[in-house]
Amino acid sequence: MDKARISGLLASFFTLIGLIALLSSGSHFPVYQWPYEAFQGLVFALAWGFGLSVGLSYLVSTVFVLLLLIIAFIAGTKASRCVLK
Repeated sequence: MDKARISGLLASFFTLIGLIALLSSGSHFPVYQWPYEAFQGLVFALAWGFGLSVGLSYLVSTVFVLLLLIIAFIAGTKASRCVLK
């Protein structure tokens, strides 16, 4: 694996950690439950706030998180290739 892919994976990882911290920052749950609570909070916001069905809310939340990770991976690899050139 080259340095650009490692940088992309790190960018995706830190983006996921940031998203989890953002969505569960005021939570009273332990840190190991934060990923679950963050995802459930996102699903709840879509279901209650926009009136989507529960199944559709899970689907949209999953696609949103995956797209965010893919965009962070691409940005991390591009930035790494620009810096390491």
